[in-house]
Amino acid sequence: MGRLATAQIRTSHGVKGFMKVHSYSGEQDHLLKLKEVTLKKGHREKQFLVEQVRPCTGGVLLKLSGIDSPEDARSYNSWELWVDREQAAKLDEQEFYYADLFGMAVLCEGEEVAQVISVSAGGTSELLELEREGRRFFVPFIDQFIGEVSLEDRTIILKDRRLLE
Repeated sequence: MGRLATAQIRTSHGVKGFMKVHSYSGEQDHLLKLKEVTLKKGHREKQFLVEQVRPCTGGVLLKLSGIDSPEDARSYNSWELWVDREQAAKLDEQEFYYADLFGMAVLCEGEEVAQVISVSAGGTSELLELEREGRRFFVPFIDQFIGEVSLEDRTIILKDRRLLE
């Protein structure tokens, strides 16, 4: 996947069309370097040139070309900000983009037992939504339940099959 959702537009800011943006990763440095972005919501998407970005409490303020009023900016509340993978936050070892986990095979004791169909934020950890034989299960994405994740092999090791019962 060449593009990634890296942030979400939260609200407008000021009178010149700035938008307050929340980074999904919590990192902001990559957002400060953006030159162009794609905003998406549902099946709608629009591309913009970035005029200005500056840090603020809890995120960044983003000014996009053609968005020049609070009303224009507010019309993009809750839209996602998508960028080329190269422009996204750099990952540390054992960190993954949610997009890279979708569709991965889940193995337990060498046998494929499920497939990842989504990832969502849980209370204390991310949750993998797994599908097995038409049934769906949520498994916390933590060391207690999940072993090795191989992006190369597109597999995730599940430590206990009983989690799918």
